[in-house]
Amino acid sequence: MTNPSRQVTRITPRRAWYDAGIGELVAAHELLFVFTKRLISVQYKQTLLGLGWAVINPVVTTVVFTFIFGKLAALPSEGLPYPLFVLSALVMWQYFSRAVAAGSNSIVAIGHIVSKVYFPRMILPISSALAGLVDVAVNLVVLVVLMAFYGRFPGLHFVFLPVFLFLLMLLTVGVSLGLSAVNALYHDVGHIVPYLLQVWMYLTPVIYPLDLVPSGWRWLLYLNPLTVLIQGVRWSVFPDAVHLEWIGFAIALPVIAIVLLVGLAIFRSVEPLLADYI
Repeated sequence: MTNPSRQVTRITPRRAWYDAGIGELVAAHELLFVFTKRLISVQYKQTLLGLGWAVINPVVTTVVFTFIFGKLAALPSEGLPYPLFVLSALVMWQYFSRAVAAGSNSIVAIGHIVSKVYFPRMILPISSALAGLVDVAVNLVVLVVLMAFYGRFPGLHFVFLPVFLFLLMLLTVGVSLGLSAVNALYHDVGHIVPYLLQVWMYLTPVIYPLDLVPSGWRWLLYLNPLTVLIQGVRWSVFPDAVHLEWIGFAIALPVIAIVLLVGLAIFRSVEPLLADYI
């Protein structure tokens, strides 16, 4: 005889192809918060500098890039001091690269839990994207301090920065969802992602201005949504020096939507197999 007081959760296949699991994700929002908080605490747990590491990394990278690309290679910087030019891009690029690296490995990293307890698996890569926002907030403070050092201060365009950051987070979630699912099936992906991110950075105007690319080839960079998002951040902070080409923005929006939908579709198709393959 069954116990009527016992709660039973029955896991069944999705009833329709368009079921993206958003309702299930919303219902588990508290668990999403727990995983995000855990990632933030683990990242800085038992470290001497704590959040200081979020400052050291972009600062050291800015100094190295300024010496190599700003001084030795003498790359143009759209009339801006090169440290400001490169740091305004690194704030966004390092968020993307770190969150994608962590998100692509998020399921494999706690496979022992995934194989034993059911919860919406997409929480894992999404929590990696959310946890990285802490570093972004700290790095933006560093950017404002460096701007003050050079006698520059944020203007009215600064209010548009959260828009580009939100679009960047959507792109990060889409890429992380797809890579985390494929990585759970084929662990080679975890070794490929760092090299992919390295190449991706040089295909994005982080260390060089977009104007350096011939206009006939610039549309190829627009297919990389990070190009427009980083230009958008620079435009938000330095509207007098950086211009935002709205054609590129119009191209980037559907690309971000496609990446998000494809990543979600890949993840949902692989999700029923995760517990068996990990």
